[in-house]
Amino acid sequence: MPDQLSTLAPFPPPLPLEDGYERHAPSADALRRALFRIASLRDWAGADWLELISGLLALGRTDVPLSRLAEGHLDALRILDQAERQPQSGALYGVWASRSQRTGVAVTRTDGALLLDGTIRFASGAGVLDRALVPVWLDADSHLLLDLTVLELPVDTSHWATAAMEVSQSHTVAISQMRVDPMAQVGPVNFYLSRPAFFPGGVGVAACWAGGAARLADLLLARITDPALPVLLRLGRVRAQLAAAGAAVTTAAQRLTTVLADPNEDLTLIRAVSTEARAVVADAVHTVLEEAQRVAGPAGLAYDEDLTRAVHDLSLYVLQQNADTDNGFLGTLGLA
Repeated sequence: MPDQLSTLAPFPPPLPLEDGYERHAPSADALRRALFRIASLRDWAGADWLELISGLLALGRTDVPLSRLAEGHLDALRILDQAERQPQSGALYGVWASRSQRTGVAVTRTDGALLLDGTIRFASGAGVLDRALVPVWLDADSHLLLDLTVLELPVDTSHWATAAMEVSQSHTVAISQMRVDPMAQVGPVNFYLSRPAFFPGGVGVAACWAGGAARLADLLLARITDPALPVLLRLGRVRAQLAAAGAAVTTAAQRLTTVLADPNEDLTLIRAVSTEARAVVADAVHTVLEEAQRVAGPAGLAYDEDLTRAVHDLSLYVLQQNADTDNGFLGTLGLA
C-alpha cells in the first residue's frame, strides 16, 4: 500500500498534542505547555540534520503556527550550542531577527553596559516566550547577538491585521533605552549572520513549510469520499509536490551533514544547498496551496475551520521566503 502522502519521501506522522488543546485559540499557558512538551521530545540542540529535519516535518504536519514557535525555540538552542553557550534553564526561546521595512534594534556601548533602541517586527511568541536571541546593530555592517529576557517587554498587538498565523503571536516589540549587561552577548561580533549554520537554519524553516503542506493534504484527504477525475488530478499534483518538498529537505539534510563537517567550510556550497532546498519547498508549497483551495472550493474554505486556517496560516508563513533573493543567488551559480 503506498504511503498516504509520498512514497519518494515519506512524511513522519504528526506529533501528539495535549488533550483539549484548542489549536485555533490556545491560552498562553496552553501554548507554553505545548512548546515545553515538544522541547522535551528529544535533544534538539544535539540532533543531527536528518533527525532535526524529520522532527520539523512532523511539527509542521502537527500544526502550522505551533511549528513556527517551536522552530524558533529549537533554532535558538542550536545557535547557543554553536556559540558553546548554555541556554537559561527552563526558558522558552525565540529568534527575533526581523529587520522588516528597516526596523531593527540599534546598540551603543555606554558606562559598561549595552544600550538598546529600536523596533522588532514579527517577534513570534511575544508575550509567551521567556527569552529571545536578538541581533542588534552597532552600525550598518556590524551586529551583536544578545540573549535577552523578553517576557516583560511591552507587546503591541495592534499592527497584526489578519487571522492568519495569529496563534504564533508574531507582534511588534519596541525597545527604548534598554540597558543590558554585556555578558548577554552570544559569540563574537557578527556571529549570527557569519556562522556556517546561518543558511542551513532556513532548511529547518522549509521543513516546517513542507510539514504544513502535509497537514493541508491530510485535511483534504479526510474530507474527500468519492472524488471525480478532476479532483484526482489535483490530488495527484499535490502528492507530486509533497514528494518534491520532502525529498528536498531530506536530501539537504544529508548534504549538510557532509559539507558542514568539512573543516574547509565552503560557505558558497553551504548556502547553495540550503537555498536550493528552500526554493524547491516554497514553490511546492505554493502549488499545494493553489490546488488545495481548488479542491476544497468555497464550501471547504468557508465551513471547515481546520482546513481554512491551515490554508491561511501556511500561505502567510511561506511568504517568509524572499523568492527574488533566493532565485537571484541560484541564478548566479551556473555562470562562469
